[in-house]
Amino acid sequence: MPTRAALVSSLAAAAVIGGLAYWLLSGDESATRMPIASADTQDTNTNTIASTWQWQNFTSTKPATGAGENPEADQPRPAGVVPSNAVGIYGILQSIKLDENGRVVPDQTLKEALEEGFAALGPNLSPAAMSELQKLIRTGLPGPAGDEAARILEDYYRFRLAEMEFNEQPVNQLPADHYEKLVELRRNYLGSEISDQLFAVEDANGRHMFASIAIQTNANLTDEEKQAQQSALQEKLNDRLLAQGLLEPEEAAAEKVQRLRAQGASSTEIYSARNAILGAEGARELAADDREEAKWQSRFNGFWQARQYVMQAGLDAVERDRQIEQLLDQYFNPEERARARVTSSDWQARDPK
Repeated sequence: MPTRAALVSSLAAAAVIGGLAYWLLSGDESATRMPIASADTQDTNTNTIASTWQWQNFTSTKPATGAGENPEADQPRPAGVVPSNAVGIYGILQSIKLDENGRVVPDQTLKEALEEGFAALGPNLSPAAMSELQKLIRTGLPGPAGDEAARILEDYYRFRLAEMEFNEQPVNQLPADHYEKLVELRRNYLGSEISDQLFAVEDANGRHMFASIAIQTNANLTDEEKQAQQSALQEKLNDRLLAQGLLEPEEAAAEKVQRLRAQGASSTEIYSARNAILGAEGARELAADDREEAKWQSRFNGFWQARQYVMQAGLDAVERDRQIEQLLDQYFNPEERARARVTSSDWQARDPK
């Protein structure tokens, strides 16, 4: 359950971001305190927008409201006070990563920030408000990085509006062809490089799904052939996600081993598969874990057989439970007994006799 401090922090962030659209649409430049850099807002070990954002660019002077109307408008703001809408856009963009050349990294962090921005701004943002928003970004992040972040935000916003219209149109083609039209739409607005990297996970999973459906609906394939092709298809997907850093090696190895075991693979084949993904040390560690797991299963099978004898002996409930507890003590050490009880409950649920 979130702590009170975390809850208050979340609500405050939501209030700032939720108010961003209001400030942009209304032109309000009310002031607020500059966010305090913390582990949550600024990672000093990573080149992010948070680590390069220049708050001093907002604190030098207040925006002019017209000569002679308000002499205080041209006076410097108090230290640490910045426009509220600058805090709002900073809250959305702060986690976006920059590469060694100062370019925005088009990864899942960027995609999440863009989605957060679209949700906060809503679908009715005017061109003037978007221009003001981009001006804030370039002020806080001057140079190529700010220009790129501002451009990508506008491109993504326009894409999401176009996507909403696209999804409202009737589908009069095969699902796979319809999906490729969506991919083309993304590329038209975002460019192929950024689009393909932002939506790498969706594209990989989407094309995998359509290929899987094609296999299952192919009447010319036997069940065995379908299973073999599905296994090869899943391995191809995992290899792609692994290469893109979108799948953890341990997860990829576990899925491959599961498929190999279902096919009756030997321990040598399993070791070889793990070695290819995790390296020799990782493969050795998992092989040792397998041996320990095999020992556990052997002991549990022995316990379960002995337990069955107790259950069938016609004892009263008190004596029966006492003897089962005694068996647990005989077969397992104190650290293993909790697991043995859970496993015993699971097995008993499957076979209550």
